[in-house]
Amino acid sequence: MIPTSTDISVAVRNELPSNVEAVVVFSTDETSVGASIPEPYRAALARLHKAGAVRGKAKEIVGDVVDAGNGKLRHLIVAGLGKSSGATAENVRQGAGLALKAVRKRRLTKAAILLPQLTSDADVAEAAVVGALLAGFDFEEYKGAGQKSDEPEKRQSIELTIVGSKDNAGEVRQGVERGRILAEAQNFARTIASRPGNNINPPQLAKVAQAMARESGLQCTVLDEKQMQKLGMGGILAVGSGSINTPPRMIALEYWGAGRPSKNGKSSGKSKGAAPLMAVGKAITFDSGGISIKPAEKMGRMIFDKCGAMAVLGLMYALSRLKPKINVVGILASAENILSSQSYRPGDILRMYNGVTVDVTNTDAEGRLVLSDALAWGIETYKPAAVVDLATLTGGVVVALGKTMAGIMTNDDALVEEVIKAGEVAGEKMWRLPLNEDLRDYIRGDAADIVNSAGREGSPLQGAAFLSYFVPLDGSCPWCHIDIAGVADTEKELPYYARGATGWGVRTLVEWVTSRAER
Repeated sequence: MIPTSTDISVAVRNELPSNVEAVVVFSTDETSVGASIPEPYRAALARLHKAGAVRGKAKEIVGDVVDAGNGKLRHLIVAGLGKSSGATAENVRQGAGLALKAVRKRRLTKAAILLPQLTSDADVAEAAVVGALLAGFDFEEYKGAGQKSDEPEKRQSIELTIVGSKDNAGEVRQGVERGRILAEAQNFARTIASRPGNNINPPQLAKVAQAMARESGLQCTVLDEKQMQKLGMGGILAVGSGSINTPPRMIALEYWGAGRPSKNGKSSGKSKGAAPLMAVGKAITFDSGGISIKPAEKMGRMIFDKCGAMAVLGLMYALSRLKPKINVVGILASAENILSSQSYRPGDILRMYNGVTVDVTNTDAEGRLVLSDALAWGIETYKPAAVVDLATLTGGVVVALGKTMAGIMTNDDALVEEVIKAGEVAGEKMWRLPLNEDLRDYIRGDAADIVNSAGREGSPLQGAAFLSYFVPLDGSCPWCHIDIAGVADTEKELPYYARGATGWGVRTLVEWVTSRAER
């Protein structure tokens, strides 16, 4: 069974169950927006509003205890959505996530969320389920056996009921199911992202992908180091050269929801085959920086250098459940960048899959090397209609944009607008950064075609400029690069994230692909 590191079950009803211990309702700055809030919860909510205890601010959580009749006490948890004129699905995700954490903090096991009436019931239900299930994630694979007897007991599972409008029960169920799939996919990505380098290395990641493919009905191809050597993938092989016992892997997962095109470009079977969309992710299972070694402080967080590929893994999991009528290929380019007598060196010149040569100036600029071979090989092999890559590529994007949004760069205006819009729907923010010929010139080399780093100036832009050498120059393949270094993991609690991997990008990729399928 695919691990998702959560213990929350979700049911759907159109009325409040009698056995709940906690009832979650939503409020804006003006009024409550729950669907048919029953007494006595409505009266309690009105009292809290009147007393000023509930202001409805975004990310506000207020708790109370209500006499539900017959001497039964119930917890009322009020989640704020912000201004009534601007409440969004992301506000619902955050409110549901914070409410779930409040339920867990009170050690309750049965809770109900009364859906707010904002946009469509399906969208609101999806957002509430996503927020709650993401907030319920807790990576505990390595806890348990060594706990002291006086430590808290292992937390109990939660039965969560989503209560929606009786008039739109079908829409609510549709939204809940889609939300459950999205959250499971993202939590799967977070689970594998959280596994340490001594557990997940490139060969082990390939086994995870193969097992997921078998369970999900996907096709999986894995290229080992010998196959990549024959293909001339000089970038990924160089990065992985220091890891003698855990060599690199190129992993391709295929979903053919619209019929696989034959080699002559015609569709196979009864379905209309079409060129696939492609998502490519960087999967450095641990990054020491190699010979250009990183500072020791926080180097342990470099287990999260595989999070771009984890978003791709989550996408493919979700597609196998959602089953949209579209073709998609996901590629995970995986290596371990560590220091040994076999490591690649500054000054080495590499020949990449497409023949471009690279002068290595910094072995810690390794992600673009593994991604470049993946892009060039994937585009040539699968002839995609469009490509999106995701990578924890540069610290510079964190300096530029902080830890609330990713940077996105592109060779195609229409594609980047499409992906940014998908991110807005998904609640994952991006900001477009430039990519032009001046930047491509900036990384041209003397001893080779290009260098893998030209210094610290504009490092996110350099990264995209480097990758642009591995997609067609004629614009025949729209491509965009998303630098997720600031959002792939978090060191503080967020409304629906615990500290650690976030799984950022799964929801954006799913929204991008499914919106394409609906055209």
